[in-house]
This record gives sequence, structure tokens and C-alpha cells, in this order.
Amino acid sequence: MTIFKRNIWTLFWLVYAVGLVLLAVLVSSSWQDTVEDNERRHRARAEFFAQSVSSILSTQELVLDVVGRELLRQGHFPVERYAIPLLDSVLASSQSLVGLGLARPDGQVVSMTSNIKMEEWPNLRAQEQTRDGFEQALQSNKMVLGRTYFFEPLGEWIIPIRKALRGRDGSVLAVLTAGIRLDGDNGVFRQYPRHHPGDSLMLFRARDGYLQFLAREGVGPEIYSTIRRTDEQIENAARRLEAESGRSIEAIKAGNEAEVYYSERESGTYLGAAVFDPRFELWIISESGMAGILREFFEELMVYAGLFLVVSALLYYLFNMIDRVEKKRRLELFHQARHDDLTGLLNRAGLIEQIHSRIDHREPFSMVLVDIDNFRGINDRFGQDFGDRVLSEWSRALRQAAGDEAVVASLGGDEFAVVTSQTEPERLSEYCWHLLSETGSGLQRGPLNLQLGASIGAAMFPANGNSFSSIVRSAHLALHRAKKNRNEVCLFRSDIETGYLRRVHIEQRLRGALEPNLITMAYQTQVDANGRVIGMEALARWQDEELGYVPPYEFVSVAEASGLMVQLGDYVLDHSLADFGQLPRSPEFPLELSVNISVLQIMQRGFAETVLEKLRHYRVAPGELTLEITETLFMSRHSAILPVLHRLRDAGIRLSMDDFGTGYSSLSLLRSLPIDELKVDKTFVDHINEDQQARNMVESIVAIAHNHGMELVAEGVEQKEQVKTLIAMGCRRFQGFYFSRPVSIDQIKETLFASVE
Repeated sequence: MTIFKRNIWTLFWLVYAVGLVLLAVLVSSSWQDTVEDNERRHRARAEFFAQSVSSILSTQELVLDVVGRELLRQGHFPVERYAIPLLDSVLASSQSLVGLGLARPDGQVVSMTSNIKMEEWPNLRAQEQTRDGFEQALQSNKMVLGRTYFFEPLGEWIIPIRKALRGRDGSVLAVLTAGIRLDGDNGVFRQYPRHHPGDSLMLFRARDGYLQFLAREGVGPEIYSTIRRTDEQIENAARRLEAESGRSIEAIKAGNEAEVYYSERESGTYLGAAVFDPRFELWIISESGMAGILREFFEELMVYAGLFLVVSALLYYLFNMIDRVEKKRRLELFHQARHDDLTGLLNRAGLIEQIHSRIDHREPFSMVLVDIDNFRGINDRFGQDFGDRVLSEWSRALRQAAGDEAVVASLGGDEFAVVTSQTEPERLSEYCWHLLSETGSGLQRGPLNLQLGASIGAAMFPANGNSFSSIVRSAHLALHRAKKNRNEVCLFRSDIETGYLRRVHIEQRLRGALEPNLITMAYQTQVDANGRVIGMEALARWQDEELGYVPPYEFVSVAEASGLMVQLGDYVLDHSLADFGQLPRSPEFPLELSVNISVLQIMQRGFAETVLEKLRHYRVAPGELTLEITETLFMSRHSAILPVLHRLRDAGIRLSMDDFGTGYSSLSLLRSLPIDELKVDKTFVDHINEDQQARNMVESIVAIAHNHGMELVAEGVEQKEQVKTLIAMGCRRFQGFYFSRPVSIDQIKETLFASVE
């Protein structure tokens, strides 16, 4: 008990240490998430603000263009000061503009809106704040942004915009100038993105480093209008962007995505994102200090730390309580660890101990696995409680039938195991059949009055396996074979393992055959009564390096059982459509492609839309594709697949019922299905001239097809006499070795090109 107590407290400290590690991982992940969230936020804010700035400035440039064209059309530019009514009308229509003016190339304003006194507007080349922007406008054909400054005539902070008006010879006739309002309800950037305390949105002019606009709590134009980046600061910022993005500054400017950066300054570390507007030569920047991000993170960290302390205290209390009560429950847990609660039999752990004991002492024995057939139906029909009663009674009957010398165990659910000393095959088989008989009649004699079947698989030690894993594996393989027929007994044989291993090998190789296109496509032509090729059926072929040639029926069944059927079906449809798209088709020489579709494919969500998208991708008309589906699909999933079939049919895709006559479909079911074509199975065609019953069956199928307005295809035609008989019956479409074996797409091309010529 002392050892146990020491172990449980060791476990506590181990859990506590793991908790600390997890807390550290969580804190690290939380910090990373916080940083990444802020990076995404700044990138989005910068890009959104850049779009807004570009849209606003483009709109203002359009206004200047319209006004400029009108002034050029009127053809008179005043030399002396002169009022132009057009400017007042433009100002009245734009709340973002504070005023418009027309200046001579020497900088003297000669016309302006009436809200500004003429004498208050200074010469634009004389003022330091306006000189550079004005002179740049004289050299540019685009709208030029001037430095942000306080426009005293109106008492407004503005961003000046200017555009040169040029004559036919390219000389500057005048400069149209305007001011964009920054402050107030009509400020042009009043709707910039919301920001956290400490966040900044900035516009920097690329050519001279002047700050054009800054949105930050407690900062107004009177402060930021004086800020300018030095050449060294601009160069350092460029190098920082290049280093953190891995791209040149020219590539960054040419792109339209914001780049995240980190900046160390005297005031602290900053995280931001910058995007360049090449049209207006502006850097748009969203930024915040890391101090605010750290505060946000520490608030979250305190929550994690508090939760960790609470959980640690609860764990301590829990381990302490376990330590007190463990002594009383130790024996009970030891028994429960090796027995099943419901049946009282040994469980898997107890069974493993028994088997290992016999293997260690080299005692011959047989491992018998028993699985109740269709037990799920009992639970579904009568409920879980009744199912538990059935299991309890059935296990009692099994234990009684197994005898005192046998070890009986419950492996969970409806599977049981019996370990017996019977190792002679005939006597072991009799013993297994005795178990089946007694368990079935035992329930009938009991209070439940039920008859349940079971499947049994058995393997002998050491003949069928010399280790625990091998003997259990052999017994499971035998049980798997028995469950195919149900209420059956199967003793392990080497061929069972061989067949299983081949299927496993096929599944493994098939998974690796789809990606590198190791499965090839062959095509068997379909001809009309005149022998002209009118269609072809796509057939998959697989020649594997290890397995050799694998027949389609074998790898298709493995694909259906292993969940690869949808992938294989898409592979066949893609490759056959790609090949078909290369073939010559025309209204004079129409051609159809037939592809077999599995029920697992058609039950996939969006199957019809996927097929139509593939047709568009490979440029194949819907009317050129025929999907072949077997009768069993209609019988088993009729209600589920009918809407999908109608969707395909409405799109123009033809639907064919393959192997018609071999299943159990009724005429009423056939009438409700959107079928365009019936395919007569090869088993009827083979004996059409020797067997009157087969002949009558084909005649019936021909009549059904004609009465329902369907096409009819006879497949498996191998003799000329068969063709003649089918034509006489009214069949006009054929497929089989008599006309062509499955061949490659290149041979199909040669055949079609020869027929066209």
C-alpha cells in the first residue's frame, strides 16, 4: 500500500508537471495567436485604409479632371484675378472640398471660389508649405498632393491637391488647386477604420517623408503636420521591410498587399503594416505599440494562471481522496480488470493472461472466436436493456456448452472467445458445431425464448500460430470467412490467409496506383448494324509491378470494400473524359462514351454537379456521355439515387442500365426510372442461337426497350451468327470481341481517323 501511495503521488506530480508544460505551451500559443491576430488586424486596416484613400483621392482627381476639361474647353484663362462661377458650383457639390482656385504657372492665384477672399490667397510658389507641391504639379500630368497645412483664409486643416492644365503643345496654361478638408463631420477621413487605444493610421509621402495624415488618440493636425521622416529613417524603414518580407522595396511598392514590420524606437517597440499607393506616392501605415499588445496578452495570461491554480487545487483534492479510498476498492478493481461486468466472464485482459500462460508452458490449445449473427438487430428492435439481457443469457449458455475445462471470455459487444484443449481438427469442428447448437437451443429454453445464430472461427496452437498475436490473427481470419455465410463454422486453413493477404496487398498497391496513373484505360467500341463505330465503353486495366495483371472484378471489389471506390471512379471518369476529348467528333460522325458508375459514387454529395463540371473541363458535351449503372443499384438505393439520376438526365447525360435481365428489377420500377438505354448481358447473348430460353429472354428485353423508347445494346457479341440473330430481333447496337477487343485510345484514334477519311 505504501508503494501504491508513493506511485499515486508520483502520478500527481507528473500530472502537475505536465500541466505546467501545457500551460507553458498554451501561453506560448496564446502569445503567438495574439501577435498573429494583431498582424492580421494591422494588415487588414492598412489595406482597407489604402483602398479608402485611393478611392477618395481618385474621386477628387476626377473632379479636377472634369473642371480642367471644362476650363480648357472654354479656352480662356485670366491673367489677372477673375471669378469663375464653375468653381463655386463644383464646391457646392462636394462637402469634402474646402475651396478651389486657379493659379498661373508663376504661383499667383487668379480665380477662386467665393468663400475665400482673393487677397487672402497667397502666391503658391512663395510659401514654403505649398512651393514643393506646386512645382511638382507643373512637372506632372497627374494630380499631385501637397503638404498638409493650416489654411488660414478658412481656418481649416487641409491636404492640397493640384493638377496642371496644359495646352495642345504641352505647356502649362494654369494649375487647378483645391483643398481636401481633414477635420469636422465632413472631414475626408472621418470614417477611417476603428482602432484600439494606442493604434495609429498614417499617410506618408514617399518623395519627401512628410506625414500627410495621422489618426491617433490625442494627436491633431497641428502636431503631425510638422512630422517628417529623414532620408536615413526612410532608408532604414525600406531595409526593414525588405528583410522581414524577403522582397525588394520595388516589389513591395508594386504589390497591393500590406507588409508587416516591427520597429525599435526610443519610445518602444512597434508592430505595424505598410502598403504603398503608387498612383499618389503614399505609404499607408497601420501601427500600434507592443506595450498595448503585451497588456492584452497579460490579461489573458492572468485568466490561464487562475484556471491552472484552481485545477491544480482540485486535482490535489481528488488525488488525496483517491489515496484514502483506494485500499477499500483495490481487490474489487483487480477483479473488474479481468472480468466483464455484464456477463461475468473473463474480459480481454483476463483472456490474454490465460493464453500467454499456456503459450509459455507450450500447452496445445485451440482458440475459438464466436460472433453472434445480426445482434445489432436485437438492440435496434428491442432496445439496449433487452440486448444486455440477451447477451447475459447467451453467455450463460455458451459457458455451459463449453464445458468446465474451457476458458470462456467476452471480447466486448457480441464477440466471445473459448480456449479449449481440443486440437484435433475433426473433434474441434464437432466441438464448435456443438457450441452453435447449444447456444441457440439454450436461449429457446430460457426465459427470452429467442433463437440466435452465430459464426465461429477457430485456430489451433501451435499448428496455426506459435505466438499470441499469430494465433489470434488466424482465428479472426477464420471467423471473417465464417461470417460471410453466417451460422457457420470455419477452421483456419492456409488458403484463407493467402486470400486475405492478397486482398490486403491489392488494397495497398491500389492506393499507390491511383496517384502516379499506373491504372490504364482501354476502350471497347460499340457499333451499329452497319458496322460503323458510334460509341465506346471505358474499361480500367491494371498491370502491377508486384502483382502482375489484376482483373477488374478483383480490384474493383477491393476498392468497394476499402473505401477507394469513389477515388477509383473519379480516376476512371477523369481519364476517360480526357481521352475522349481528343477524339474527332462532329454531327456527321457522332460518338458516345460509356462509363460505369458505382453506387458509392452516385451517393456522394454533389455527384451530379461534379460530373457536369468534369464535362465542362474536358470539353465534352453532356449528350456524348452515357453513365452505366447496374440493376442492383436501383433495387437497393432507389429512393436516394432517383433525384440524382433526374438531375443528370435533365442536364443531357444519357443513363444506361447495365447487365439488364440478371437482377430482380420489375417493369413498374423500370417505368419510373429515367433510363435511356438497356444493355443485354453477355450470358444471354452467348446462348442466343442454342438456347430457346435465352433467345426468348433477349426478345423480351428488346420488346421492353422498344415499348419504353429506349436504346438497346447487346454486349459480349463474339460470333457473326449472333449479330444476324440480334439484328433480326430488332437490336441495332452491338459490343463485343467480334467487332473489337478493348484497345488503347491511340488505336481508337486510328480507327476513327480511318473511318473519317
